[in-house]
Amino acid sequence: MELTGEPQAFSELIGLPVSDQAGRSLGRVFEARAHWERDGSIVLDELMVGRRALLRRLRGPRPDAHGFPWESVIEVGRDRIVVRR
Repeated sequence: MELTGEPQAFSELIGLPVSDQAGRSLGRVFEARAHWERDGSIVLDELMVGRRALLRRLRGPRPDAHGFPWESVIEVGRDRIVVRR
């Protein structure tokens, strides 16, 4: 998914609730995994969601932290993110 409209800062995604298409709550965004492209742009790979992701942010890498690939993001709104499970 590509963000359109006004440029958005990644910091605006932190803390947003994440739900699936059926409206079930999956947690909040606490972190993301990304990589640099050769042209200098940053590409989001995965949104880290839920308590385990928060612990990863506070304590360092955790193999059990839960994330959703950026490709599974269906909608990014001002008040929530919707992902395909």
